[in-house]
Amino acid sequence: MMNTKDLKCFEAVYEEQSISKAAKRLFITPQGLSKNIRLLENELETVLFERTKRGVIPTESGHFLYEKSEKIIRQFEEIENGIRQLENQTVLLRIGCACGVFNVLPFQLILKFIEENQNIQAEWCEYSNEEVKERIRDSRLEYGVIVGMNEDESLIQRSLVKKNMMLLVYEGHPIYHYKTVNVDMLKEEKILLMNEHFHMFHDFCSACQAKGFSPKIAAKTADATVLYKMCRERIGLAVVPEFILEDLRMDNIRAIPFEEELKWEVCGVYKKENKKYGAIHMFDEFLKENMT
Repeated sequence: MMNTKDLKCFEAVYEEQSISKAAKRLFITPQGLSKNIRLLENELETVLFERTKRGVIPTESGHFLYEKSEKIIRQFEEIENGIRQLENQTVLLRIGCACGVFNVLPFQLILKFIEENQNIQAEWCEYSNEEVKERIRDSRLEYGVIVGMNEDESLIQRSLVKKNMMLLVYEGHPIYHYKTVNVDMLKEEKILLMNEHFHMFHDFCSACQAKGFSPKIAAKTADATVLYKMCRERIGLAVVPEFILEDLRMDNIRAIPFEEELKWEVCGVYKKENKKYGAIHMFDEFLKENMT
């Protein structure tokens, strides 16, 4: 009977177009992988690959199965992960934190929760913002700490903390002495931004597009302090979260607030269907009490 293991074997062969390369990727022998593909072909009563001296070429049936296999694998894994999650709802808590949230969410809070709830196997890891949400949806995480409110109705969200987004301006620039700035003023400016993995990139671009233009992005990075350094070098004006200012030397450079509501907001999220899970509820209430 076809299972996710067979489909993963098929996917690897399809993507590598080579039994030997796919076998290395899956850490199995080429002979074992070939056997799995033959069994799958026998079960489906079709040929999935044409064997050639250069490798394997997908047939029409192979192309069709590949288009469907990703969704099938994801659904099976979601079911398997969901059942394991259900069985361990009071004793397991896997927390996913988006890159950068520990700038405003004290890591000591997570350690304190673990210390006070030793009956719960709590663990955490850092991912991109989108990966945290993806792992919550397919039940590989119980709780996520992300940047920005999410429109997914399958998730319950709690705003934990908000920080302003600021514009770094170097001395000598025409707006250096302004008390506030608005997005319209930046239409012709070279802008330095956090990259696409960060929610603030999309928020800032959306604010510009709402004004009828796309920002002229001179550089993108995953490190806000690099933006600060490039601004000092007069490469452009940098959009940064205000919490980084504490560690920066601000002579000859100013941080100016936006007139628009541009915020760096950290939220706690979990699946709506899991709202009664003991470990999730305890952690969510813990954050509510300690982040106010």
